[in-house]
Amino acid sequence: MIKGKEYHYLQYREGKHVKSRYIKSDDVSKLQLELETRKDLEKQAQEIENRLTMYAKLLGIHRSYRPVKDVDYEKYTLFMSTVAHDHKSMSQEEFLKKYDITKYRGINKRYLAGYLDYICDIERPITRKTNDLVLDPYTYLMYFKYDQKDVLNEELQRAIPAFLCRGLLITNVQEAVNVPSNK
Repeated sequence: MIKGKEYHYLQYREGKHVKSRYIKSDDVSKLQLELETRKDLEKQAQEIENRLTMYAKLLGIHRSYRPVKDVDYEKYTLFMSTVAHDHKSMSQEEFLKKYDITKYRGINKRYLAGYLDYICDIERPITRKTNDLVLDPYTYLMYFKYDQKDVLNEELQRAIPAFLCRGLLITNVQEAVNVPSNK
């Protein structure tokens, strides 16, 4: 209210900025109805998405994934290789002490959690709220560099569940070679 007169503004976000737009008093009820309809539709869409996810889990069907492009695949590959070599050359106790999952973040933490589930043969349900999927280096090259989009579905069929539930597409766990074993 300004000087006893009521004015209406629509506030919304555009990126990081909050914008305000003046709404004529004749258009207020129409806009309120549109906003309520939008909220109802968004709620219905979320309920449908939740049901589809539940059905997919029950049927063992993978959801459609969005491959993530902005991963440093050199560092990621090096980390995978280091974990494999350390697993082969260390005792189980040394390995678990060195790779305390609480010390890692991001992609390395997700990979390590999947690796630990894999070597301990632990099965977990897919509980990730996002469809974003970090590809293995091979699939990444084929999908993004060589534009072979069909490779994603092929590799998903061979994916290791311990990694897939962490949002990682891993079909073969790296093995260490020529490392003396202390186990």
